[in-house]
Amino acid sequence: MEAKSVLQQMMKFNQSLFDKAFDLSVKFQDQAEKLGETMLDQTGLSSTEYRKPYEAWVSACKSGRTSFKTYVDEGYKNVEALLK
Repeated sequence: MEAKSVLQQMMKFNQSLFDKAFDLSVKFQDQAEKLGETMLDQTGLSSTEYRKPYEAWVSACKSGRTSFKTYVDEGYKNVEALLK
């Protein structure tokens, strides 16, 4: 019974650590997005010819990170259900 409790605590710790690391990576990505927009504006490449591909790339990155977070959260829920 004690091993189960230790595993549950470990999983909660790991999930908390993952959530914080993920939030930090989201902040880095958001800053990189702002930097990219600033670079496009300052170099004169802010026309739709350059802006559209950049926005599509940013959108794909955001979609990917959202999917990744969803998959990891589901994995933690599955492990939590197994440990109950």
